[in-house]
Amino acid sequence: MTRISINLLPKEFTEQQVKSSKFYQIQAVGVVIILVLIFLSSLTIALRILQSNNLKTVQVQVTAAEERISGLKGREASLLILKNRLNAIDKYLGVPSKQASILRQITEQLPSTFVITSMSVSRLGEVSILGLVPDSAILDQITSLTTYQVSIESLNRSRDGVYRIGLKIISK
Repeated sequence: MTRISINLLPKEFTEQQVKSSKFYQIQAVGVVIILVLIFLSSLTIALRILQSNNLKTVQVQVTAAEERISGLKGREASLLILKNRLNAIDKYLGVPSKQASILRQITEQLPSTFVITSMSVSRLGEVSILGLVPDSAILDQITSLTTYQVSIESLNRSRDGVYRIGLKIISK
């Protein structure tokens, strides 16, 4: 069956309706586009605000870190000075001084019965020793040290037979 369509409305009216329906469609698409743009703009603004807050937080953290670092600069300088001093001390501890080596050599060559009461070393290496000797035979051993020039500065004998002797020793 075929359908018969009768249109009693004027042709201009249907054309007007078609035009207006197209206009409404275009208008609806425009409204949708405007709403999408508004949504995207709002989203962009929200992201911008979040990023601004994040940047402020990071800037505060950076400022705090810079303050901590600047506070540690004085400590770093002190530690550097201390490190240099420790290096200098290590340098000198590893190498015995001239005076210490002279004292060690002399005490190794002195007889075991010679009791040292005091000892001093000058910067030039001259050694002054005060000591006690039980008998005169040891005096000969002391004055015959081969690697040193030994001179007796003072010599006393006490009532109990112990000699008090002052020596000046110079390395040859």
